[in-house]
Amino acid sequence: MNTSQFQPDIPAFLQGEVQSVKVIAPVNFPPPALPNLVVDPTKPFTLEVTWEVFGALTPLWIGALSNQWSVDVYAESIAGGPEARLGGTTVATGTFTPDAAKVNGRIYTANIVVPAGTLQEGNPGSPISGLYKLGVVVFLDSTLGSPGFDLVGYSDGPLIQAENPI
Repeated sequence: MNTSQFQPDIPAFLQGEVQSVKVIAPVNFPPPALPNLVVDPTKPFTLEVTWEVFGALTPLWIGALSNQWSVDVYAESIAGGPEARLGGTTVATGTFTPDAAKVNGRIYTANIVVPAGTLQEGNPGSPISGLYKLGVVVFLDSTLGSPGFDLVGYSDGPLIQAENPI
């Protein structure tokens, strides 16, 4: 189960949610090219992060802040293994898909390529599990001063397994 938090949360005026964090490449089992939660740690893989901001103040609030979202993905090992930043990217605030179902709804997407060798593979009986929980932060910076006008969203999940198929 993924959980998402977004701040500030001002119902009807400014709200948001990290909607999904997915392993989108490499795809396995074609067709229909289903993504897989088991990744080969010897090869790069791609994560897709989707988030939404909506409410009456969305254009004004976002317009007053930085013009780039910062998106970072982290991995926390379950049992033994590394804690690591898997990667990050930026997304322009003007690069969104409108969501007509919500007032001023803006859906953003970022793809983050995780380099080969970032995660350790687990082996049965080894202290390294190879199992990792992903954590995501999307951040829009403010330099407007107190009380602080940054926009930030967090999400945890999914779990992925690092396993070399050979």
